[in-house]
Amino acid sequence: MKNKWLTAIALAPAIGACSDTNWANKLSSDSVSQEQIKTISNNIEKLYPDASDELKYKAADVAVRAIENLVFVEGGSFEMGDFGMPCEVPSGTVNRIDWTPDVECLSSPTSVETGAVYLHDVTLDSYSMSAYETSFSDMEWMRQINGLPVAYNSYDQPNADINRNSSTYHELIDNSSNLIAWTKKWQEAKDYCLWLGEVTTLPFDLPTEAQWEYAARSEGKKNYYATNNGYLQFDGDSYIIPESGIYIEIKREEANAPVSLSAAIGKYPPTPLGIYDMSNLIREWVNDWYSPNYYQVSPKYNPLGPEDGTLKVVRGGANTMTFDRSYEPPKLERYSVISFRCSSQTEI
Repeated sequence: MKNKWLTAIALAPAIGACSDTNWANKLSSDSVSQEQIKTISNNIEKLYPDASDELKYKAADVAVRAIENLVFVEGGSFEMGDFGMPCEVPSGTVNRIDWTPDVECLSSPTSVETGAVYLHDVTLDSYSMSAYETSFSDMEWMRQINGLPVAYNSYDQPNADINRNSSTYHELIDNSSNLIAWTKKWQEAKDYCLWLGEVTTLPFDLPTEAQWEYAARSEGKKNYYATNNGYLQFDGDSYIIPESGIYIEIKREEANAPVSLSAAIGKYPPTPLGIYDMSNLIREWVNDWYSPNYYQVSPKYNPLGPEDGTLKVVRGGANTMTFDRSYEPPKLERYSVISFRCSSQTEI
């Protein structure tokens, strides 16, 4: 993981009174400076003076780990969109494709509908992306300290808030600490990332669609899947070695993508950049409004998406390819397995 910039963080002045309470003294990190940790604990103390020490510690720990988990992504230029694939796949499976300059077919049947067919040049400044999707427990500590309900609904009562004193809640906490955060609104994901920015004084936000794709493609390479080797490998699947025609069966230890929505965060190997789970079954909110025509008018430098719209872009999920686009209304009827990860918008 390339935490390149952490040693050079320019810290904003700490906010509020010095934090010498026992809960703050328990915070530690191998990569985040003591000055940054003190800034976080002071901000938590000032923002939430009436919260319990336990909750202050948990919220501050979320912020410290958010910085620890940032992966530096060096800016650069790339062609964004469906970069095509061979019309015949020598391996016998679309899970194992190698790009060549003479490709003639679209990679994804949805590319025309979503506008991913419109390849266009994009140049991005450097930024940092969370190595992990946001976990249920991290989302919960942020929401609890801000007086927000649990970001989860039971199936039999989709519109009822979960009581934090109930057995259902305690089972969630016990069993979901390393599972993804659920969302009902795009704004919930946005607010979580902005909250990280508030307590750390670092520019956290949701990644833009361009940032998400550039990171998934390991800084713009023509990788079809955001895995350790650019292929999707499921336990028990097979592929052909073109030169010999031999079938190879993928072993359990070679699997690099889940077949279940309940797979633990970070279970499978990361991309070469050190980012996990961008080619899993979980879709992720990004910052942009969605338009199927946006790629035709997108600016080259640091595109932010349309100025407004009725749908938000979601990326990833269903083991889709790195350039695949999908969308959802910003407010859903119930909590769903659309999650998110945060980014830091500048190299600090």
